Amino acid sequence: MSHSLRTKDFYFCALFILMTGISTIATATTTTTTTPSLPGSYCPDTNILLIIAEDLSSSLDFVMQSRAAQTRSDQIEMLAMLNASGITLKQATSRGAGARTALLINSVILSRAKENNTQLLTWFPLLHSALLTLPYDAARNAADDAIGRAEEILQDNQNADPLDQLGKARHFLICDDLDIPIQAAIKEQVTLLSHIRQHKPVATKDFDKLINSLRTALAYVLDNSKT
Repeated sequence: MSHSLRTKDFYFCALFILMTGISTIATATTTTTTTPSLPGSYCPDTNILLIIAEDLSSSLDFVMQSRAAQTRSDQIEMLAMLNASGITLKQATSRGAGARTALLINSVILSRAKENNTQLLTWFPLLHSALLTLPYDAARNAADDAIGRAEEILQDNQNADPLDQLGKARHFLICDDLDIPIQAAIKEQVTLLSHIRQHKPVATKDFDKLINSLRTALAYVLDNSKT
């Protein structure tokens, strides 16, 4: 009798452990798939960050060469190096599937100025295809939902702005900690270029904001790609 009871106790314990494990797995799975994504938190992995570090380092070097040319009053060299800096900066913004998709969304947003709703809708198959290149996660789902709402607004001629939804979709696929300083650097680079081309005076200190933004972006990249 005692042996039979021990056997039953063993089975009950095994069943309890099994059911507890299944419950834990189900809870973990639910948590993973239902956790909302925060806009601006889609940051690249280490391999992509290291490539971005190369872009930012090259851009910073070009800026320093441009500033050195300014001290020699060599406007041709100053302009050439600043142009090169801008090219590598733009390249840095396209690294990773999330960033590439965000740039595509931004291109669609910019196209609205010249295109009507029917023409704008022709971009959406490309947007949906771009999303399929991303891992299936909360950020992609949030971006997909926003793009879907924008498409519905255009199809149904709803009294709402589809660009607001596209802007939300873009924000779900970028990394604010990286994108904000890079965009600030691009803005300063464009301003400096404009001043040089208009033959406005440019002092060494006018490079400070651009350099500081690049240093901020580079510090983030290096801090988050340590092994």
